[in-house]
Amino acid sequence: MRKILCPTDFSKTSTRAMEYAAFLASQANAQLTLLHVTHLPLAETAETALVATEVVGEMNRDATDKLASACNYLKEQYGGSGWDCDYEVKTAFLADAVRNYVVHEGYDLVVVGSTGGGNTLEEILIGSNTLAIIEDVYCPVLSIPTNARKPRIQKIAYASDLQNADTQALKQVLELAALTGAHVEVVHIDKKTDTEGQQKAAEFGRKIEEMFAAQNVHFSAIIHPDEEVGLKDYLTKTNTDLLVILKRHRSFFSNLFHSSLTEKLTYHSKFPMLVLDEKAQATV
Repeated sequence: MRKILCPTDFSKTSTRAMEYAAFLASQANAQLTLLHVTHLPLAETAETALVATEVVGEMNRDATDKLASACNYLKEQYGGSGWDCDYEVKTAFLADAVRNYVVHEGYDLVVVGSTGGGNTLEEILIGSNTLAIIEDVYCPVLSIPTNARKPRIQKIAYASDLQNADTQALKQVLELAALTGAHVEVVHIDKKTDTEGQQKAAEFGRKIEEMFAAQNVHFSAIIHPDEEVGLKDYLTKTNTDLLVILKRHRSFFSNLFHSSLTEKLTYHSKFPMLVLDEKAQATV
């Protein structure tokens, strides 16, 4: 982890995301960039275009002052040596700007606040932006919900659907765990109670525990009629600090990214959620 990007709109949620980003940057001796994006409004005439440009310019100057203060605050809170914090203000669409930073500037983690789930326009837009970023980039995306506790990553749960790609993704999770001294557990949630499914889960669990015995990784298989509820119950009972999911393009957990369940987890969970992309695992 060398370069971390954290989009911010200066809301309470994005402030907590900045704290997580700074916490990880300080642990990894990484470069943290705070990004604020403004949108140039549509203008029907040259006169209104000029006014819009002036308004955006003022907004950008105000954002620059806030970002400078945020960088100073984060450096004071998380130590000033071994890592650095800078900032950028762009006029663009948020998801496009983030993708460009990841593709062209080599950022390998995006940390973003996720409000969502409410009725206000701000909540709807923030939630939609979070999902757009998750869908658009291949690097890991760490989503921080509004009511997340202060940065602490001591216990990580990796949600598995018993696929071989999980073993490669777990190596990446363990690299993160090593930065914070966290313990990693693998959990599989299944609606069915058939013997064949239980045997498959047990075999996969033994394989995982043997493969990562040196890192003391444990596996749990849970039967629950509702995947979302079962997963959240597990996270609450085990006092988990971070949920990790591998974004796939097929199989069980692909449903998380092609249905409302993704939105529920991203919008409503009190747990920070790290989303890895299956396509990126081949290069890890």
